[in-house]
Amino acid sequence: MNEKLKNFLSNLPSVPVPTEKLTLKTKLSWTLGILLLFIVMSFIPLFGVSKSYNLNFEILQVLLASHFGSLLSLGIGPIVSASIIIQMLQGADVIHIDTSTKEGRVLFQGMQKLGAIAFVIVENAVYVLSGAITPAGPGLGFPIVMLLQLVLAGIILIFMDEVVSKWGIGSGISLFILAGIALQLINTTFNPFINPVGAIPAVISAFSSGVPIDALFPIIAITSTVALFAAAIWLQGIKVELPLSFGRLRGYAIRWPVSLFYTSIIPIVLVVSMVAGLQFVGLTLYNQGYTFLGTFSQENTLFGTQQVPVSGIVALLSPPTIQTLYIQATSGGITFLDIESIITYTLVLIIGAAAFSYIWMYLGGQDPKSVANQLMGSGLSMPGFRRDERVLTDIMKRYIIPLAIVGGALTGLVASLATLLDTLTAGVGILLVVMIIYQFYFSLSQENADEFRPIKEKLTGETMD
Repeated sequence: MNEKLKNFLSNLPSVPVPTEKLTLKTKLSWTLGILLLFIVMSFIPLFGVSKSYNLNFEILQVLLASHFGSLLSLGIGPIVSASIIIQMLQGADVIHIDTSTKEGRVLFQGMQKLGAIAFVIVENAVYVLSGAITPAGPGLGFPIVMLLQLVLAGIILIFMDEVVSKWGIGSGISLFILAGIALQLINTTFNPFINPVGAIPAVISAFSSGVPIDALFPIIAITSTVALFAAAIWLQGIKVELPLSFGRLRGYAIRWPVSLFYTSIIPIVLVVSMVAGLQFVGLTLYNQGYTFLGTFSQENTLFGTQQVPVSGIVALLSPPTIQTLYIQATSGGITFLDIESIITYTLVLIIGAAAFSYIWMYLGGQDPKSVANQLMGSGLSMPGFRRDERVLTDIMKRYIIPLAIVGGALTGLVASLATLLDTLTAGVGILLVVMIIYQFYFSLSQENADEFRPIKEKLTGETMD
């Protein structure tokens, strides 16, 4: 790498690393402070946006931890896009940075930050100038003002993420996603002032007005959300523990866990993002007069007047919910397109997530050969087998590849079921909440074990050895 580029990446503005170990109280203070700032920014409306602006793709808000029409209209999207692309380039050996050294880590982080800033500018420019966000008036004045606000907010968010990573708990990206999903769950469950009202106020209203049938679908939404949360928690706990031993220390062995969600939920996030992106592009093209991805019609939905896909690829990737199927069954009847879209959407999510999981395993350096190399480098081997990287690689293939594929497929199934049952948040949101909370728990138990242990004992009533 060119020396000038190295110096530039190494000297990018950054949040300083703490010079001493932080207490749990300090970490919590920084985390809560950044969380509050994030929530405030997500509710500050853009100056220059049309008052009639309406979002058609709510799933994007879950994935991007965003609030469209606010300062954080694209949320963490640019940061995640840059991070994924840089990691893919590193995994594919297109860029060569040794992250095992301090200098290499600084360069890699600098490249990610530079990429994130570039994506903040480019993605927000495309979003604003394409008309995806409606300006309050004609001309370029309002779009340029909106773009400046979005770029500044996006750069601030990059540094907020860095503050949480260095001074708080876990990562800022995870914190922002969790906050966005939590706010959505609170709204869809308890808020009586939105349209449609929250599920619990809807149930209370249905019974108090003497029309209990109106409580059916809110109850289904609540029940299915709780059930899928329970399923996600159970699936998160499934793992295969492989016995490993240290060749130089006889009698000392460990158990190395391989989780069912081996590649986390990055694969299903990518699939759902691609589906939502395709629908977004389809709508943009349709508004420009191009219909090869499908057509849309203006319809009154539960969320107000929206452009709903009615034909083409975009319609096949927009399955109806159980409530929509019931309404259609009692009026005009369920159409063949409804059945087609349910089957197509489910298969795309399941097969797509399984395929992306397999690909991401290699791009992310989590494939059997890479894992075997890392374990051998740490002096670990499989008891009862010859100490050879090829042997360990073959053993890892028996577990890692099937778990990666099956785990990816299961995340796709959970996400598609959540869409059909119309849960209180998207299926991806349910999976994200479970995994992020698990990551926060793991971070606390590892980095601040002495302070976290008494808190856990008090909450669970169990004494930890």
